[in-house]
Amino acid sequence: MNQTNIKTSLIMKKNILFVAIVVFFLSSCKKIFNLPEEKPYLSPDANYTSAPVLRPILGRNTLFSYFKSDNSSFPIKFEIINFTNLDRSPADKLNLKRNVLVWKQAYTGNEKSIEEINAKRSTEERPLFEVNSAGEFVMWSSAADADFLKPQTDTAYRFNVKISNGGGERVLGPLFLAPLATRPYEPSYHLNEITAAPRKEVSGAVKRLIPATLVNMFGVTTGNPLVRETGAGTATLKQDVWVYFKRKGDGNTLTIKFFDKDSIAINPLKFNGTNWQKLIHGFNPVITQTSVKYDVAYPIPLTNLPTPYTTSDGLQALLTFSYNRIGFSGLRVVATMTLPFNIYQAGDWEIVFFFHNENPKFEDE
Repeated sequence: MNQTNIKTSLIMKKNILFVAIVVFFLSSCKKIFNLPEEKPYLSPDANYTSAPVLRPILGRNTLFSYFKSDNSSFPIKFEIINFTNLDRSPADKLNLKRNVLVWKQAYTGNEKSIEEINAKRSTEERPLFEVNSAGEFVMWSSAADADFLKPQTDTAYRFNVKISNGGGERVLGPLFLAPLATRPYEPSYHLNEITAAPRKEVSGAVKRLIPATLVNMFGVTTGNPLVRETGAGTATLKQDVWVYFKRKGDGNTLTIKFFDKDSIAINPLKFNGTNWQKLIHGFNPVITQTSVKYDVAYPIPLTNLPTPYTTSDGLQALLTFSYNRIGFSGLRVVATMTLPFNIYQAGDWEIVFFFHNENPKFEDE
C-alpha cells in the first residue's frame, strides 16, 4: 500500500470514529445533562381564527382551514360536539352520511378516458359535515338543501370543537355553520347567494349570465360590434349574448350549443378557430350542425390543478371559442368569446350561448 492510500485510510477511520462519537453523544445527552423527556403540548391559545361562521355552498366539496395550533403537538384529536340549532335545540345532522368520491391517486389532466379518471377515485361513505385530523372543516358535495338548509329566520347551526392530545384537552367555540342554497354551477351571479332564487336587474328583468369576454364579433345587420355588456346597473342595460346552464339528465355528458336571435341553432363549426378536441377535458366529441357533445367526468374541473383546460389558477374550466374572417381592410379579424365555469353536479348538462339581439357575422367582407 503506498503512502497516499495509507493517509486516505487513516482519514476515513478518523471520520468514522468522529461520527460514532457524535451519535453517541447526541443519544446520551439527555442522560448526561439530565434533560426531561419531551412531552405533548396543547397550547392555551390553540383556536379557530378569522371566521367563526362557516358558509359552504351546498352541493360542493368545501374545505375551511381556520385552525391555529400555536405550536401544539400533533397528532391532535378533533371532535365536533354540541351541534344544535341556534336556540340550542338538538340538531341531529352529524349522523348523516353519504357516499362521496375521494382521490386515491393524483389527477394530472393527461388522463385519456373517464375510466382512467375513475380508476384514480374511490367511493367512501363520509359524514356530510366533519372535521379532519388537521382541524379543517369539510362539507361534502353529497350534502343537499334538504339536509341542512333552513328558513331565513333561522339560517345557522352552532357547535363546539373538542381538541385533545397527550398534553390535555380543550373545548373551542362556539362556531356557527350557515349553509347556502345549492348553486350547481358557476358563474351564478344571476342567483341570490343565500337562496339561489333568480336576481332582478334595475329594469325588473331577470338577471342573465353573460360571457367573460366578447372580442371582435360584429353584427350581421348593423355591422356594429357585439357587446358583452353596456349600461350595467341601469334600465338601458345591453347584453348581446346570454348564457344558460341546463341539466337534461343523469348521465355524464356536456353539450355546447349556440343559437341566433331567432332561436335557430348556429353550426358550431362556424367557430372555425376553436380547438374542439382540447376545449375541455372531455372524451369522444360528437360534432353536429347544432351542437358539440363530450363524455365527461364530474365535477368540472375535477380538481384545482391548472391544466390546458382551465384558468391559470386551476379553479375553473375555461371555454374559448374563436373564428376568423377577412374584414373591410382586407386584414384577418380574429373573434373570440370566453367563459370560465364550474359544474359541481353530475348529469347531462348543456351550456347554451344565445345571440338574442343580433346574429354574429362569420362571412368575409
